[in-house]
Amino acid sequence: MKTDIVIPCYNCASTLQRAVESCLKQPELNRLWLIDDASTDETWPLIQTLRQNHSERISSCRLPENGGVARARNWGALQSNADIVAFLDADDAYQENALSAAVMSFAKFDYLGLIRLRLIPIGLPERYANHPNLAKVWQILNMTGGGNTIFRRNFLLACGGFPQDELFRHFGGEDGALGIATVNSSVVGTLFDDKEPGVLHYCRKGMHAERLLDAHLFHTHHPDITSDRITQAEHITETINARLASLKKILNVAQCGTMPIQVERE
Repeated sequence: MKTDIVIPCYNCASTLQRAVESCLKQPELNRLWLIDDASTDETWPLIQTLRQNHSERISSCRLPENGGVARARNWGALQSNADIVAFLDADDAYQENALSAAVMSFAKFDYLGLIRLRLIPIGLPERYANHPNLAKVWQILNMTGGGNTIFRRNFLLACGGFPQDELFRHFGGEDGALGIATVNSSVVGTLFDDKEPGVLHYCRKGMHAERLLDAHLFHTHHPDITSDRITQAEHITETINARLASLKKILNVAQCGTMPIQVERE
């Protein structure tokens, strides 16, 4: 099975080289897609250099305006023609052979549409690292992040990709909405055993994980995350669930072919 990796890139010149090198070390890699989301730093020149140095393995695209991480991920998935598409964040990195067990699992279990790798925190602040409930909450992050996902491309497209709703542009959470929908609608494979290589998640101030960790560990919620916005996000998850449910009805019919339709009009 052909396996591509997509990295959404926005003002990540200081970390992208590390992420790219970790991808190029993956034996399963067919093609790496670097999607620049209208960066304003040196990200795009760096992408061009990386592409020139590895033209046989790297493709790139620069979006005309900043549209958010979901759109960048989806654009990369649309350019790919691989069976499997993995997503990595530009400030993280794969451990060696991180993709191997996932690719083998897809080959063995044809009903899996998504497999998640474990996120391994690097530089996690002590207030989180020393909390007695960190392990439990970190599992929530493992199940709702976007940079540790490996999709069958056809399943991701059936989901409608990562939701691009304006709500998530401002507050994040599009990967969580999609993650919850996939668990509700399918079987999600997890490679969370400590023996399995995963994604090195380099922690920094302002990272999206902070909101989740603060909410679950310290019951501190961002003031802009109101109940109305939570309801909006839940509705988006329900929409993805409904989309997948409708496909099950279409594809699970007992007999294929054509069906003549006669419509009586008033």
